[in-house]
Amino acid sequence: MLRNRSILKAMRTATTYEQWLEAATDHDRATGADRWRAEPSSPHYHADLIKQQLDTLRRLRGSGDVERLLDHLHESLHRNLGDLEAAELYEVSPLGTKHLIEEYLRETEETIEQLVLHPLPGFDATKKLGILTRALGNFGRSALLLSGGATLGFYHLGVVKALWRADLLPDVISGASMGAMIAAGVGARTDEELDTLFADEVPDIRRIGLGFADLATIWNNKALLDPSILLHTIETNCGEATFEEAHARSGRTLNISVAPTRTRQKPRVLSHLTAPDVLLKSAALASSAVPGMFPPVTLRRRRRDGREEDYIGTERWIDGSFGNDLPMMRIGRLHNVNHFIVSQVNPHVLPFSERNRWSASGLALRLATKPVRRRVGPVLSTAQSLTRNTPLPKTLGLLLSLAEQDYGGDIDIHPRFDLGMYLKVMKNPSADELGRFVLEGQRGTWPKLAMIRDQTLIARCLARCEAQLLAEAAAGN
Repeated sequence: MLRNRSILKAMRTATTYEQWLEAATDHDRATGADRWRAEPSSPHYHADLIKQQLDTLRRLRGSGDVERLLDHLHESLHRNLGDLEAAELYEVSPLGTKHLIEEYLRETEETIEQLVLHPLPGFDATKKLGILTRALGNFGRSALLLSGGATLGFYHLGVVKALWRADLLPDVISGASMGAMIAAGVGARTDEELDTLFADEVPDIRRIGLGFADLATIWNNKALLDPSILLHTIETNCGEATFEEAHARSGRTLNISVAPTRTRQKPRVLSHLTAPDVLLKSAALASSAVPGMFPPVTLRRRRRDGREEDYIGTERWIDGSFGNDLPMMRIGRLHNVNHFIVSQVNPHVLPFSERNRWSASGLALRLATKPVRRRVGPVLSTAQSLTRNTPLPKTLGLLLSLAEQDYGGDIDIHPRFDLGMYLKVMKNPSADELGRFVLEGQRGTWPKLAMIRDQTLIARCLARCEAQLLAEAAAGN
């Protein structure tokens, strides 16, 4: 028992992935999780079906019957075949799931690569590309969603760093509020620039975004903080690109959610498809405009002649978390995404996160307040109706939108909950604090890497093969 506690402590306090991996390997040996992984059976998935699929793939690959192999893949290639993505399959070992599932996924990957990247009689590059594009469209893609969370949003940098170094960062990234600023910084950078950003323990970024406005500005804006300070920080960290320019430069699909100030306007997800000419810095500023802290923002766009002007000048926008912290439905429709990795650090959500690594105080708070959250939506809705003819309905509507949202995805990443983190919610972090945020973000991600790797493997393989075929086609022309 003491050894197990020592191993768990080593995992929680690791400062590098290599240290964490060594402790996680010790955990599997000490607890028998390695034997569990080697034994195919489990009540949480259809082991016999996966074994049958694996045997069929191997047999068809060996026979060279391309037509039957393609038909088999078309029939069997869907995301959760035999419940192989069940969350329970990743709760025994921090290193991953059943070896049988991993073998099936690797065999599927190798089969796809063999069909796509090697010569096949009767299948030219155009025909292969058509088959592959349809397969990717049917299977779907993954996206990383970064929540709001004010200063706690710096944890997202650690999450992105861990995913980047593991070569698992999705191409589709979404952010709201502070998550929008992190997403914009990632979406505007090339691969080489991300390598540079994450080369050091403390990323070289501007940290000072919060500063009080003067009294006259506070009175005029009805907001405490100076938006020009935050805008300068966003410009320094994200640059001057539009959504379209950032997409062309990095190859990543960036999405930023903003919430409206008008009652009958709807929240929007800004991307290179929906708002190509909008400047990232104005979108990130708008998505971070917490009511009462920052004034609402008018979005800005860059015209083809290089001049900047208002975008939908009649509308002003506020913190995207109030409209759609995790815009899964909209992103799914825009980018064919059906699998969501969520980095969640909103201070009003963390105590209620179901799959967190809790401190004792965090567990007590969650148990005490979970029933409250379940009832707060109806209470706010009733209060909004009763105060219809007062100034309160707008404020109550914002609170209601926070209470009714879904704050989790298919894979959820959270920092370890600690009541002390609330002292840092609206504070410019020091360099040491930033380094701590990034380290804790990585620590929250490392135990999820095996699950992310498995559940994104086929989609990554399809996308990689599609990109290679497109590159070959372009070179041939």
